[in-house]
Formats: sequence, C-alpha cells, structure tokens
Amino acid sequence: MGIGKELPLQMYRNMYTARKSEDRLMDLYRQSLVKGTVTSGEGNEGAIVGVATALDPKTDVCNFMQRDFAGYLTWGVPVYHLFCHYLANVDSSTGGKDGNVHHGIPSKGMLPMVSHLGVMLPNVNGAVYARRQQGIPAVGLAIIGDGGTSTGDFHESLNIASVLHLPVLFMIENNHWAYSTPTKYQFNCDDLSVRAAGYGIKGDKIKATNAVEVYETVKEIVDGMRRHPQPYLLETVTYRLVGHAAYDSADYVPQEDLDRWRTEDPVAVMRNYLLTSRIVSAAELDKLEAQWQEQVSAEANRAIPLPKPDPLKTEWSPYKPSAPAEGVTLPPFTLKDAYPVQAVTAALDLAMEHDRSVILLGEDIGEYGGPFKATKGLFQKYGRERVIDMPLAESGFTGFAIGAAGMGMRPVIEMQFSDFSTDAVTQIGVNSGTYYFRTGSSIPMTIRMPTGGGLSYGPFHSEDLEGLFGTFPGLKIVYPSFPEDCFSLLLASIYDPNPVMFFESKFLYRRLKADIRFDGRVESLDRAARIRKQGADLTILSYGAMMHESLDAVKEAEEKLGVSVEVVDPRVLKPFDYDTLSASVKKTHRLLVVQEAWRTGSLGATIVSGIVERNFFDLDAPPVMVTPPDTPVPFAPELEVHYRPNSKVILEKIAELLKY
Repeated sequence: MGIGKELPLQMYRNMYTARKSEDRLMDLYRQSLVKGTVTSGEGNEGAIVGVATALDPKTDVCNFMQRDFAGYLTWGVPVYHLFCHYLANVDSSTGGKDGNVHHGIPSKGMLPMVSHLGVMLPNVNGAVYARRQQGIPAVGLAIIGDGGTSTGDFHESLNIASVLHLPVLFMIENNHWAYSTPTKYQFNCDDLSVRAAGYGIKGDKIKATNAVEVYETVKEIVDGMRRHPQPYLLETVTYRLVGHAAYDSADYVPQEDLDRWRTEDPVAVMRNYLLTSRIVSAAELDKLEAQWQEQVSAEANRAIPLPKPDPLKTEWSPYKPSAPAEGVTLPPFTLKDAYPVQAVTAALDLAMEHDRSVILLGEDIGEYGGPFKATKGLFQKYGRERVIDMPLAESGFTGFAIGAAGMGMRPVIEMQFSDFSTDAVTQIGVNSGTYYFRTGSSIPMTIRMPTGGGLSYGPFHSEDLEGLFGTFPGLKIVYPSFPEDCFSLLLASIYDPNPVMFFESKFLYRRLKADIRFDGRVESLDRAARIRKQGADLTILSYGAMMHESLDAVKEAEEKLGVSVEVVDPRVLKPFDYDTLSASVKKTHRLLVVQEAWRTGSLGATIVSGIVERNFFDLDAPPVMVTPPDTPVPFAPELEVHYRPNSKVILEKIAELLKY
C-alpha cells in the first residue's frame, strides 16, 4: 500500500501534539488548574492514530476513550477545544457538566465516553445502523480496553453486531494493564482476538507501536468491511508507559517490562520512520516539532485564563424542551372499542407508517408479535430492518437504541416484562438519562414496559419499577390508565426528544375498551395530569390498574358515605404535574395516593412529599398512601390478590381520611 509522505507526517503531528498536550495537562493538574484527573495515552498513540486515520470522520462513528487524545486530533478536534474541556471553562463543549476525559461530539460521529466502559460499545452498533438506514455508508469504531472485554456489554455488542451484519471494528486497546490489574488476572486465553470465532466473525491481533503499520492493516480491514458489512475484532497490543492516571505512580509495573517497551515508544518509532524513509530531514522535523509545541502552548495559554461556568447562567434542566418535533405530521385516526394493547399497536403502526425514523427493538417482537401481541402484524408490514428481533441482551439492545437515537432515529424498545429492564439500568439511567445534560444532544428513545401484577406471574414478571427509574435525572416516566392514553401518550413519547419509560399495565391489556379519536396533533408530555372526576371532599391520585380500583372505591364511597371525591390521573409521573394535583388538594384538603408499586422509594412517596411542601397549610389530614407491602410479588393467586391493593382497601382508607 503506497501511503505517500503527507499522511505519515500528519499522523506524526497528531501523535506528537497529543503527547505534548497531555504533558501540559499533567502540569496543569499538578497546579490544581485541572480538576478530576488526567489520563495519558503515552504508549497508545501508534494504535489509535493508525486506526483512526484509516476511517472516515465524515461518515463513520467512534467512541474514543480516555487514552485516545490523539484520536480526537486525528478526527479534526482542535487542541483548544480539548484544553477547554479539561479546564472546564466557559468554552467547554459541555459547559463543565461532564468529566475531563469524557469528550464527545455526537453530531460529528464521536460518541461521548461513559466510565462504565463496555456500555459504549452497543451505542456504536446503533449509531452505525442508524446512519446506514439513512443512506450514509458508515463504519463503526468501537474501542475497549483489555479490562473492558470482561464486561457483559462487550459480548452482547459483538453478538448483536454479528447477527445484524454491522460493519463495526471492535478495537481492543491491550496495554497489558486494567488499572493496576495485569491481563493474566483478567482473562485466561493467549489472545483476546480469538474470541471473534465465538461470534462467527473475523479477528486478528497486531502489535501496534508503528502507526504506519497499524494504518495499513486497518485500512485493508475497513475497506473490506465497507464492501461486505460484517464486524471485525482487532486486538492492538501496546504498553501503557505511565500510570493509570495522574495520581497513579504505577509502582506495580515491573521495571524491566517498562524499560523494554520504552524502546518501542510509538512517538519515537514514528519519528524514526519519517527520518529513515526520508519523508523529512532531521532539521525540518526539529522545526516542525517546535512549531507544534508552540501551538500547544498557545492554545493552552488561551484556554487557561478563561472564566469558569457561572452556576446562575448554567442550564440545569436534564430534559431537552419537549414541544412536539417540528415537521411531525400524522393523519387523524380513529379506532372503535380498542383494548389498551390494541391502542399500543395502533400508535406504533401509525408512527411507523408515516415516519421511517421509528424502529422497534425487542425480543420476540417480530413474526411472533411479542409476548402480549403488542407488535402483531408490524413485522410483516415493515420488515426486519424496522422491527428488529434482538438477542437476549437487554443492555446490548438498549445501548443500540441509544446510539440510533443519537443519530436521529426514534427507536421504541419493548421489554418483554418491565422486570427485565434491570439488566439495562446502566444504559437507561446512567447513559441515556444524562445524555442531554452532558452533551446537549437529544435521545428520542421510548422504552415500553409491560408492568404490574394480577396475572399470577410471580416475582420476576410482575414488578412495578417506576420508582427505580424515577430516581434517575433525565428520564421521563409515563404511565397511562386508559386505552386512549395508551395511544396518545405513546405517540407523545415517541416524539419527545428525551428518553421515556412507558409503563403499560399488563392487567389492563384486555380488560377495558374505549374509542380512539386522534386529530393528528401530537401532544406534549408536560403538564399532562387530568381530572378524571370532579370532587370536593378528598383527592385521590392513582394510575394504571389502581386507577380503576380507585374509581370503583370512589363510586361506592359516594353512594354509601355521601361524599364527593376528586380523582386525578397523572398520566406522566416524571416530570410530575404538581400544579394540577396541588390545585385539587387546595380544594379538597385531603390526599390519598394509590399505587401498585412498593411504598419505599416510590414515586408516590415523592409526590406526597412534594404536596406536603406545597400544600401543608391546606391539608386537614395527613396524606395517606395505599400500596402493596415491601415484599416481592407473590405467585399464588390467593397470595397475590391479598398483596395487591383493591377497591375494598381503598374504600377503608377513604373513610379514615374523611374522619379528620
């Protein structure tokens, strides 16, 4: 392969500039001008520059990691941008909201780093899939360290990429150390690249100290992936020449190993290549290095005196403003006597028919139609490219959806049961929930959560987990109680620019019917609460299956006790519409919250706290909650019917509250 002269010189410039920049950042860290930490790519420059140069930043997608400073330079990120980010000043791309090694420019295909390592790999899968669906011939670069290959997301990502034939180059930066743990304690095989065979894909292992050799090898691999899309596992062998981070003296590293690998310092190897290949003379190279060094100093000195972010001027909302997306037009729609599950299917169908960015992901959602038949007929109508049966890998396909959403798709995930979403908590809460706050980019992703008990499914198929996910900033929590809201709120969720957890009561799926009348306007998820019944003596807030138990109890209470009860349906639990509930409590002076979720740590408990703050002097009685006990959901019908709140228990609590 004829590499010419200009490209090697540019590669060396990126390596040299990265080394000098990180040296300066280390000095700034020691001066307490850079907070957090500084990690160094010393010893890794040949690998990342060689690989990154072989890809195309105009079309491709990557997730650079903490030792890939030189990769950012290779993909055109200015030195000044990186210094501002480390210094967390007013010119930082995140406004000081994200850590100094967590760079990311999603709009340019550089996905933000997540410290949970393997979590980033599924994002690359999804981003590549999205771009290729949009007609962009993208290849993905999914980077992980040797230690990170032990994570579940690494294996889930390889499997998903293989099954979907995604052209993603999985690059293992094997620098022999996972922080302080040597590789012999991380895995029990000679080469990590041999794991490729287990996923039916190709893999290789290369020494990665010579950037030109790395580039030539990877360019051939990537060109082949563009012609015949398929993932590839590449283990690049380097050696970390410094500690894990600025605070790590690396005393655990054998000195003889370090001395031996220092003779193959990638920056020195590349410099020698330029000279021996007569690409540039020693004098010319000295002059260029001086210029590059001067540029690093100038950019650092420009960034250092800039002021820090002003907390009073910082945008603190974890949500992107959720007005309906511009250009979204859906035709009016009607459906007679629809069950909630049919309303869900109809909403998915309407969105998919008129918007190719809407895709479905989950397990058994294809030809089978899902365990509750919510996707029935959609696979036959839209095909596997848009209704994607995924392997049993909740974290892997949720991460895939995050990557796809970041590239402009609107993925809708179906968890078979809401309980199974716990396998994807990091992707959902830590990754997608923080995405807008730390990047300014939106993640329009909806996760459908068939939830709740009443069907004798036992502890692992009956949990209500809105309280768990309600603790994460940046997630919206939607929980409809009626068929028409299953339709309208699902459309609102799909077109909201934030990640939405959409809870669907399995108990109600085929227990009530209503007509669906949609005028074509997609509503907002803000201020979503509705007064389902006017009243004067007490306010009940409930949702899902418990809404209907509450309505039954209210009917009996009004008939037997001669009282007037107001019923509030929140529809959206987070962000919560306190204005509507507070106004109701101000009128009735009493509050009863009924939910199917556990009491401790629940959103109901949070709502009660919020109302006490807002309406303390309006209350004639302490707010009361009706919940199941803080135990797993029992299996036997005789136990479950005792476990779940019902209209009789709710009626008793109504009577107690009215005695105050």
